[in-house]
Amino acid sequence: MAVPERRHRRAEGGFALLEAIVAIVLFAAAGMALYGLFNTNLISLLRVHDVSREAPVVRYAIEQLQAVDPRRTEAGQFQVDGFDVTWTARLVEPVRQGQNGLGVLGDFEVGLYEIEFDIADAGRSLGTWRLRQVGFEKVRGFAPEGFIF
Repeated sequence: MAVPERRHRRAEGGFALLEAIVAIVLFAAAGMALYGLFNTNLISLLRVHDVSREAPVVRYAIEQLQAVDPRRTEAGQFQVDGFDVTWTARLVEPVRQGQNGLGVLGDFEVGLYEIEFDIADAGRSLGTWRLRQVGFEKVRGFAPEGFIF
């Protein structure tokens, strides 16, 4: 009588434990890389959104501040579309008598001011900007009646 030969067979339909671990590690590494890319893109998208909201506010704030006379008002605050704008002005160049193109004393005293303004949204600062502006005052010459300097 012949004894049947036993063969060691490997299961043909499944995965070995080592193969499953390698597949999970590769899947996890790819998932982490995709999550990092997604997170970076989301942060960039939010920053672009903030900047697109800020740009018109900054332009309008600059327009408002250009109408301010820094010789008379050194600081202030106003609102633009729900954003709080706080500003301060400081003298950069001393006030002196202006001159015309020929070097003759002019009618105005002028000084160069730096206006620093901060824009905040619900208490969160969006940034600080600086603007240089000339402050002037008419000190001599003829001024028509009712003309305000």
